[in-house]
Amino acid sequence: MSKYLGPPSKIRRPDFLKTLDHPTGLELDIYYPQYGFATEVQGEQHKRYIEFFHGGDPNNFIKQQARDQLKKELCEENRIALRYWDHVS
Repeated sequence: MSKYLGPPSKIRRPDFLKTLDHPTGLELDIYYPQYGFATEVQGEQHKRYIEFFHGGDPNNFIKQQARDQLKKELCEENRIALRYWDHVS
């Protein structure tokens, strides 16, 4: 992607992703504000509970899903097209 668009922004936690519950901001994996889009690399831990990634607590998976949904909504509100790449290992 950077071959065609140049390097992504060094800002991975833009101000529009800061909330009262997430004061430091949610993070984007690859962000191109000048083009109005971002990419998230989604591993299996974003789709199902995995003990290793969720610290042995299924509630952490639910919280992760809520953060992912909030990030999607905030990007939409700020006219950032958020695209997902599935990470396959």
